[in-house]
Amino acid sequence: MIRYGYVIALCWLLLPALAGCGRKTLPIPPQAAIPVAITDLSRQLDEKGATLRWTYPTLAESGEKIDNIRTFQLHKSEMAADGFCADCPVTYGETITLSAAGAAPGDEITYADTALQEHYRYTYKVVANSGWNIASSDSNRVSFRWEKPLPPPTGLRLQAADGQLTLSWQPLTVLPDGAAVDSPVRYQVYRSSKGKNFAPIGAPVDGLSYVDQGLTNRRTYYYQVRAVRQADETELAGEASAAVAGEARSQVPPEPPQKFTMVPTGDGVKILWENVAQPGVAGFRIYRRPAGEQEYALVGETDRASFSFTDSDLPAGEEVLYYAVTAIDDAEPPNESAFSQDVEYRR
Repeated sequence: MIRYGYVIALCWLLLPALAGCGRKTLPIPPQAAIPVAITDLSRQLDEKGATLRWTYPTLAESGEKIDNIRTFQLHKSEMAADGFCADCPVTYGETITLSAAGAAPGDEITYADTALQEHYRYTYKVVANSGWNIASSDSNRVSFRWEKPLPPPTGLRLQAADGQLTLSWQPLTVLPDGAAVDSPVRYQVYRSSKGKNFAPIGAPVDGLSYVDQGLTNRRTYYYQVRAVRQADETELAGEASAAVAGEARSQVPPEPPQKFTMVPTGDGVKILWENVAQPGVAGFRIYRRPAGEQEYALVGETDRASFSFTDSDLPAGEEVLYYAVTAIDDAEPPNESAFSQDVEYRR
């Protein structure tokens, strides 16, 4: 017969062992499965909102390679700019979950946030998740104040030179609602080689022009300009202007033709010349003047493959005529050489 007190004592002795066989706490994932924290979270602002960018991690906290990230969680904080406190803790009120399907280590991940309010400050951080309860530490934070974008600059013009294009525009002084622009405005220039995917070049400028140097002549470049204003420590770029396109061109004219021959024909005179071998020549222009005049008049033009011209519309009553020829290149508008040496024709 087992005594009641002995049973109670035995239960107390077995209780720790029984507890060890019950429900366990959540397992702690190994470091080999935890992605390293993202450190390159950045943002780019335009007239539509903010584009957040970061890189898919390549390593786990253990230092081993990792490629099994399932989702990214982008945490967003929104608060009125007037109530912002730089030293206060940030409260994230919204979490945006993005699938990592199809992405690989080292890829750039982007998210465009267009749900922004004027006069509000936004802060973001991102976390990588590789499984249930397996998440990286918080990324670096990005923060900015959002204001209504400025309208696009107008009156864009391009002036071509050798290896460079000078872009100019009109100052932005009035907002779309008619109110005057009451804060300093700078301008950011953007360039594209194909008319899309414009990228900023240089830093925003205070003036109304920008010289883009080191360009390839006779290659088309496209430009846009955005007005930029300061909101706290953030520079906000406004709407993009209409695009303009241009080509840099050489300012050095070609050499004029040489070694002329005059051959009378049944209906006039044929002028032949020997061209100076040089690249970029697009054609030739033929000029004529009577013996008693100083100014030449243009009487014809040929392409680069022609080295002769027949003048069949000779002025009546003029016994002595002088001809000169120039070379033009393929710039737009073309550079024209000096006049060649006078060639005399007597009827």
